[in-house]
Amino acid sequence: MTHLADYSLPQLKQLQTRISKEIEKRESNTKASLLKRLRKLAQEEGISLEDLLGRTMETTASATKRGRPAAKTVSAKKEPLAAKYRNPNNLEQSWSGRGRKPGWFEAWVANGGTIAALEHAASVAKKGRRGALSVEPVAAEPVPTAPAAT
Repeated sequence: MTHLADYSLPQLKQLQTRISKEIEKRESNTKASLLKRLRKLAQEEGISLEDLLGRTMETTASATKRGRPAAKTVSAKKEPLAAKYRNPNNLEQSWSGRGRKPGWFEAWVANGGTIAALEHAASVAKKGRRGALSVEPVAAEPVPTAPAAT
């Protein structure tokens, strides 16, 4: 065996890269082999390995290939956040206050609108009083009556 002192710095770096790649390759092969054996054992007992572990093996395998632990699966989906701000001009537009500010929010503030008004619009819409946001009442057109039957 050759002494490492005999190698130049570029040769040592190349050797280090080759060793790292070989280690990753062997780890991956070992995991794949072990996974195959575990699946076979589970199948002999009449259950799948995924059922036994309670998560999908594709997620586990892909995460471990990247060198990180597998993410835990979430059993229930998260509910969307409630609207903290709502556009009084269009109640369909809302924002939870998290993430990037929507364009309508930026425009409202740029035009001199207050954030408190947007919060108020959200609280009124949450309570179901949509009519409370109307600035001007809209007059209803008279409904034509049907001619009397003779």
